[in-house]
Amino acid sequence: MSLAVRVLGRLRWLLRSSTLRLSLLLSVVFAIGFAVAVFVAVTLGKDANDRRVDATLSALAGASELDDMTGDGPDMILRAREDLGGLPGQIRRAAGRGGGTVHLQNDLFGSDVWRVLVTQDSEGEAVMVAVPLEDAEEAQALLAGILWTTAGIVIVFTLAVGFITGILAQRRLSRIDRTLGRLAQGDLTARTGLARSRDDLDDIARQLDVTAAELERLVTQTRHLSASIAHDLRTPLARLRAQLEMLPEGEARGAALEEASRLSGIFDTIMRVARIEAAQGTDGFEPVAVNALLQDVAEIFGPVVEDEGKTLALELAGSGHVHADRQMLVQALANLIQNALVHGGNEITLFSDGAVFGVSDNGQGVDPEQFSEIVKPMVRLDAARTRDGSGLGLALVRAVADRHGAALELSQNRPHGLKVTLNFANL
Repeated sequence: MSLAVRVLGRLRWLLRSSTLRLSLLLSVVFAIGFAVAVFVAVTLGKDANDRRVDATLSALAGASELDDMTGDGPDMILRAREDLGGLPGQIRRAAGRGGGTVHLQNDLFGSDVWRVLVTQDSEGEAVMVAVPLEDAEEAQALLAGILWTTAGIVIVFTLAVGFITGILAQRRLSRIDRTLGRLAQGDLTARTGLARSRDDLDDIARQLDVTAAELERLVTQTRHLSASIAHDLRTPLARLRAQLEMLPEGEARGAALEEASRLSGIFDTIMRVARIEAAQGTDGFEPVAVNALLQDVAEIFGPVVEDEGKTLALELAGSGHVHADRQMLVQALANLIQNALVHGGNEITLFSDGAVFGVSDNGQGVDPEQFSEIVKPMVRLDAARTRDGSGLGLALVRAVADRHGAALELSQNRPHGLKVTLNFANL
């Protein structure tokens, strides 16, 4: 797998993470709120400083008489409202507006920034008073820089903490999700392994492990119970068959022996299903060539199908290999052929396309709404109750598919019939 594919897969995982999105959303909200707070603080601080300077200017003008002033100076300029000649145009325009902060292109008395206010002197005359703000502006710029730098550090730190927190939470959620996926696939040994209880996610993980352990115990107990019942009943059934064989020849004896054989076959199938479902791991698995497997099955069961007056055909679209237990696959295909012999039409087909293979027939088929029912153990549709069978054929096939992690797919054959597929393509 290339680096680009891995990176894209990781990005998709991040985009799908609701925990990460929530953490980042809260972090962004906090960052925006903090930035707004800094902006408001800087703006209000500047306005408050301007009002304080204006109050100072008004007090200076009110305590002075225009006639006593000897001229402009670097600390203050006091002029009559109508006598602004010689002053920079920015100051005159500010005076026309009633005052404000002026930024000069060329400094005046060593300062580029002045605060201008039109007010009254001690005699009630309209005057323009201005003072330099160079030091105050530098102090405000320094304060704003400190606040914005602090805001930047806090915002980056908050986003980093939110991202890391989301990643850590998502890792635990992903472990829980993987465990649930393995349980859904039939691996009852799956556990999250999160033993410490730090928060509610760990509590959920521990509860999942407890539930999985109890489920494994109950399922194992049930499987062992069904296998034990089938095993225990085989002995008295064998005795019954031996006693039946000692009876005189006759129609009743033959019917009884046939029924005993059918019951013995049902118990054998139950035990096989139980053994398949109880198995774990990949012991006995090997690379199996699908087309060669189907050719062997056709060679073995072809004569049996012909004896029933039907045909067994091969449709091999493409070669492929699967990692599987060969004997289990043969058993599953044998059950599908037997099912087609009993319930299908006169044409049975073994088909394959790479790692996808199965059996189809041209019989009456099954209503798609009943597909999920016929794979359950001991379930037989009404139309099949008048024919031989135990309702375990497709249940065993499903057990084999689940054992290998393959998909068992049922569909309608065209133009009519049933098509059962073992799909190993997505493994």
